[in-house]
Amino acid sequence: MELSLGMLAVSVAVAAAVLFAALPRIGTPGAMTLFLRYAAVSGVSAVGSSAMYFIYTAGDGIIALVLGDVAMVLAPALLLVALRVLEGRRARRWAIASLFLALVTAAVTATVPLPTSLAVKILLITVPCTLCALAAARSRLEPGWPMRLILVANAVYAAYSAARVAVGATAGWESSLYDLGFSFGPATFAGSLAIVAIGVAVVRVRIGPRAAAASADCPVGRSVVVGDWPLASAAYGQERMRAMVAELQSAARSFDEGARDLPRGVEISMPDAVAKLGDRLRDLYDWKPDEIALLVDGATTDAVRTHPRRPGRRRARGEVRT
Repeated sequence: MELSLGMLAVSVAVAAAVLFAALPRIGTPGAMTLFLRYAAVSGVSAVGSSAMYFIYTAGDGIIALVLGDVAMVLAPALLLVALRVLEGRRARRWAIASLFLALVTAAVTATVPLPTSLAVKILLITVPCTLCALAAARSRLEPGWPMRLILVANAVYAAYSAARVAVGATAGWESSLYDLGFSFGPATFAGSLAIVAIGVAVVRVRIGPRAAAASADCPVGRSVVVGDWPLASAAYGQERMRAMVAELQSAARSFDEGARDLPRGVEISMPDAVAKLGDRLRDLYDWKPDEIALLVDGATTDAVRTHPRRPGRRRARGEVRT
């Protein structure tokens, strides 16, 4: 009993340390910064779980198994936090939920014998993986393929995990069928593929939209963008500017689910959009007055084309495109 409690205490400490590695500056970074931080810690947890499992299979005791299970569940749970942050949600509530899920996993693995604890751990993994797939499906981030890749990776791994439990419960955890497709080796391979796919998607999100997408067509008075881009970029840095655009787009969707992302802002059907979005950004993301002052109608900048020319139509003398 004392050994189980000791292992549980170690697992609690490790889970808390891994989780709150992403939290020291919560509230100050932008949504993109927090997304990248949680995604990075998620990747570290996934790799760390594999290392712990290798140590366990080498015969180094159950502590490695407990830590491996905790890290394995934390990986998709922290990715879910990252995706929620990118949507504009508060990170703390989802982070605490991830910690609770990890602690449940630690308690089960430390106190319940195999294969029951294995089945519980696998089922716990399917929950955040499924939620990650749903969150990615709802994302309006441009370009869309990184989120589709995250969606497919999580959906496939969730289905694979459910199949592991189904095969283990019906055919047996020691059966040749389970050993062939769902044992440690195949499961590690499937998890590695998911990690690589999600890693590629996260890197693409970090890079942001391609330069070719630098312009967009939008009716006059329908766009709100971050203006004075060169000057603001020099003052705040490119990372903060990307975060501001992501937060602006998220705030717009809180008013209008049909809001369309633009390279430097958003297209939205709402009167007094600049003022209302400024108030929402101040309340949700603690934007400062000088940041709110950067919000302008896209018609006053070169961020969008508000009067796109029809193909083949010549511009009249003196006509100015805004």
